[in-house]
Amino acid sequence: MQRQFHAPAPNRLWVSDFTYVSTWWGFVYVAFIIDVFARVIMGWHVSSTAHTDFVLDALE
Repeated sequence: MQRQFHAPAPNRLWVSDFTYVSTWWGFVYVAFIIDVFARVIMGWHVSSTAHTDFVLDALE
């Protein structure tokens, strides 16, 4: 695998991740888009389902 987790400047490399959180009402899924250089969350989205679209919504 050739993973590169170093960026020379802002907005050159973004990574995404998603996770789930158990609540009293069930699971909630959270997706994050992170700028590797700045180490800041650029976007996030919460959903009650883990469909592909909810990760893409974090980009918007």
